[in-house]
Amino acid sequence: MKIASFGDSFIFGSELRDLPDKFLPGYNLYETSNLTYPALIAKKLSLEYQCFAYPGAGNQRILNDVLSCIHKNKNQILYIINWTWINRFDYYNINSEHNFDIWLTVRPSLDNPVKDDFYYKNFHSEMLDKTLSLGHIYQAVCALEQNSCQYVMTYIDNLIFDSQWHATDNILFLQNQIKDKLVNYNGKNFLDWSADNGFKFGKYGHPLEQAHEKAAEFWLPKVCTLLNIATKEN
Repeated sequence: MKIASFGDSFIFGSELRDLPDKFLPGYNLYETSNLTYPALIAKKLSLEYQCFAYPGAGNQRILNDVLSCIHKNKNQILYIINWTWINRFDYYNINSEHNFDIWLTVRPSLDNPVKDDFYYKNFHSEMLDKTLSLGHIYQAVCALEQNSCQYVMTYIDNLIFDSQWHATDNILFLQNQIKDKLVNYNGKNFLDWSADNGFKFGKYGHPLEQAHEKAAEFWLPKVCTLLNIATKEN
């Protein structure tokens, strides 16, 4: 058994001290942090750890990685998944020359001003965001459970469960299907929980080492329960 993690920069470990403080073109994306909370949990339990997270990834890309891992590993892995903001849009890169850029992501941060600005002016909507992201999460849940996989699934965007605005019947259906599958930090996402506890953030907005250490402590009992092992003392 090993632990694998999926998500964006928060799970990849951007701004933690064993990685550069900002993602730079050409950086080796196969060197991920050993200081994120999934990595710390794996170390605590003496389990092998593999990180599939990617800085700036959207939920389509996260889903792709989860499904690929299930296909190869089935239930021999405990999956730790953190879904990202729903307004990111992943698309296939027809000009890709590397495995790590097969998928590219449109983000509101306007990394590519011409392309990103066009998308958000002409195609983007919250209804589409919810429909796609909820569908991705539902598909992941179905795949994990049909293959008897153990998982801890969290999220960063509270809009996933907003039912007041842009909540058509299909969205309400999907929300109801996944509401008991996603967990959080006593009602908070990782960012809000870290801020409420006074943990330090990096200059690009990522919770730093203390937040990940405390998050590892927070999730360790649940992981031990899923793996049917006793919690190891410090």
